[in-house]
Amino acid sequence: MSVAKKDKKLVLQEPVRTSDGAGGYKTEYITRATVWAEAWKPKTVTAQATGTMLSELTRNHVIWRRSDARKGWRALYGTHTYSVEHAYDYEKNETMLVCKEVVK
Repeated sequence: MSVAKKDKKLVLQEPVRTSDGAGGYKTEYITRATVWAEAWKPKTVTAQATGTMLSELTRNHVIWRRSDARKGWRALYGTHTYSVEHAYDYEKNETMLVCKEVVK
């Protein structure tokens, strides 16, 4: 992969469970790295379930090799938030993050 193709700045965040003070837990995200990524064209899947249309947008991001990125992490790009659904080694020195957009 070319350095020129990695033109998107992603913030990678790891989930950390902390006590909520009432006997339960809440998930907070800690920033672990800011990396350059190549964003592939998004894929959209739509389906109808119980009379409602459901849709899901996934996008692959290729970053320089990281052994710590894994499922459950979060990737931030601009105003978009993605959950990392899968991370695997791609090519010789890169990691592929398969991400699903989180809609709030």
